[in-house]
Amino acid sequence: MFAKVRNASMVFLCAMFLAACSSSGTFTMKQALIEPINNQKTVSIWVKSDKVPESEKEDAKKACSSLQEKLYARLVSEGLFKSSVIYPNKGDYSLEVDVLGVRLVSNTARLWLGVMAGASGIETNVLLRDETGKVLAEFNADGSSATHPMSSESGSDNAVNELATEIAQALKQR
Repeated sequence: MFAKVRNASMVFLCAMFLAACSSSGTFTMKQALIEPINNQKTVSIWVKSDKVPESEKEDAKKACSSLQEKLYARLVSEGLFKSSVIYPNKGDYSLEVDVLGVRLVSNTARLWLGVMAGASGIETNVLLRDETGKVLAEFNADGSSATHPMSSESGSDNAVNELATEIAQALKQR
C-alpha cells in the first residue's frame, strides 16, 4: 500500500515539474478568417494597452513593445505577409492587438519564490482588418511562460514569444 502511494506521489510530482518547465499559449477564434490573406501585401501592426488596469500599465508598456517587435518579424518570416510596418504607418491590412491583461514575473521574484511566483502571462484580443476597415478575423490569444525557475522558458520574453506564435497560428486558420 505504501509503495503505491509513494509511486503515485512521485508520478504527480514529476508531472507538476514537467508542466512547470515549458511556456504555452492558446487562441480562441471569435470570427474565423472570412477570406484568405494575400501574402504579397503589407500589414500595419498596432499593439495597444488601453484596456489594461492602471496597476498593470508599466508591465503592459514593456510587453507591448516586445510583442510589436516579435510580430514585426514573425508575420513576414512565416510567410503571412510580404512586409510589416508599425502603426501609424499604413498597410494593406491592419493587425490590431489589444492587450487586456499582463503579468510579468521578474527574475528576482522567480529566484526567491520559485514556482510560487507563477508564470508571466499576456492576454489579448486581436482584429485583422482589410484596407477598407472590414474585420476579416477576430480572436483572443494569450501566452505564458514556464513557472519553474530553472526552466529556460521562465522569462517574460517567453510569454511574449508564445503569444506571437499563437497570433501567427490563428492567422493561418482558414
